[in-house]
Amino acid sequence: MTREPAASAPSRDDAGPASETLEIRSARLLTTLASTFAGTVPNIYRMLADNPAVLESFVTQERLLEQDGVLSHSEQAVVALIVASHSECRYCQAVFAKEVEAHGISAHVRRTIQDGKLPRDRRLAALAHATRRTLASHGRLGRAEIGALERRGLTWPELLEITAIIAAYTLATYANNLARTRVDPEFAPAPGPAVG
Repeated sequence: MTREPAASAPSRDDAGPASETLEIRSARLLTTLASTFAGTVPNIYRMLADNPAVLESFVTQERLLEQDGVLSHSEQAVVALIVASHSECRYCQAVFAKEVEAHGISAHVRRTIQDGKLPRDRRLAALAHATRRTLASHGRLGRAEIGALERRGLTWPELLEITAIIAAYTLATYANNLARTRVDPEFAPAPGPAVG
């Protein structure tokens, strides 16, 4: 879809007031985020702040899904972890590995999910399967497959939310891959045992 720019929109070649406005908007958004994250701002948001519209759209999607989504926070984190693994995003894999475990999902189950396998828990297995199939088919699931997912306990609103999480974290993972965003120390995986 092509949209004509608004008549009052500044030219992209204009490095004057438009770039200052971008900096002001980014600074405002980052200040708000810092209050959410106890005074710090994770690197993904700093990177997205180079385009405040992108940052604001991502933050809005995250907030709405967290506040009003039908999936639990742990289920949302599982879906995001699968998207991160699918996109091979080191940053989001690190973040959501920690988040999944913070929501009470064991490291073993988390590794199973990251390895592309289905966990034994029926609900998590259904979520993982639905997410992977939606990613693989670009959302083109047939009626029979949707019916099978519904029989496994996933409702239509939950399937729509899986799609929304895929959309939000495709933006995040692709942007992180593009920028090679450094994993924040608080999200970095713990070092493994020394090999002797």
